[in-house]
Formats: sequence, C-alpha cells, structure tokens
Amino acid sequence: MNKSAKFLGLAIAAAILQSCASLTLENVDFTWPVESALTVSATNTIEDGRYSIVCNVAPLATKEFEDSTALRGATLRVLRNVEGYYFLTGPKFKHVYVFTTGVSELSMKSAIEVSQTGLVSPKLNQHPPYVELLDGNNQRKLLTKDEIVEEKK
Repeated sequence: MNKSAKFLGLAIAAAILQSCASLTLENVDFTWPVESALTVSATNTIEDGRYSIVCNVAPLATKEFEDSTALRGATLRVLRNVEGYYFLTGPKFKHVYVFTTGVSELSMKSAIEVSQTGLVSPKLNQHPPYVELLDGNNQRKLLTKDEIVEEKK
C-alpha cells in the first residue's frame, strides 16, 4: 500500500469517527409560552398537538384521587418550564406534579403540595425562573421544580 492510499484511508477513518462523535446542543430554552388546558378523554389520555404531547393520566388520577378514572372529562393544566420540566395540575388537585422526560415517558420529579382542600380553578404561567400557580382570587404561588418559593394571598 502506498503512502497516498494510507493517508486516504486514515482521512476516511477520521471523518467516520468524527461523524460518530456525540453532539450536544446547549443553552436550549424548553419554555412553553403559555399553559395548555387539556381535557382528559374517555380513555384517560390528554393530547396537545401544538406541543406534541400525548400521555395516559390514569396513574396520576390514582396517585392524586385513588381512582384511575377520576380525571375523565377534567381539564388539566400543563406547562413546560425553561429547564424542560413539565408542571401538571387541575381542579381539586392538592398537588402540582413536576415531571422530567425519559424515552417515551414522563417520570415524576416531585409532587408539590399546594392546597390542603384542593385547587378550584388553577392556572399556570411562566414567571422566569419560576412557574406561577394562580387559583381563585389572588391566590398566587411561585414554584421551582421542587418547591414553593413564594406565596401570596
């Protein structure tokens, strides 16, 4: 094998190895500008075509209400924050659930207790770096993925 053939072989191998290297896109902002209000179907699923999310919420209904069918017909509030966490809650919920993504799954990161009696008419808003939870007349809480950081009534 001559020198030019060896060099060509090494150049091709280097190009192939470089194309296999991992790629990281940094400083990604996962924020959704507004929450999605999604109605739970008869099959216990919510779907949002705008942000391409579909998931079964029966396990969430079981966790929050001890009834896998408790959310049918309910309108859930879903918002994705700047870090890529999904915040989810709804009427009568005592918690805001925070989920992280995996391969074809949302895994609970935390369940933040926000009411002892259940929310009435919750709304989620971006309030960077926090997610703002509003419920009723001036009930306001600022949330991180783990906790309430500010509460105003």
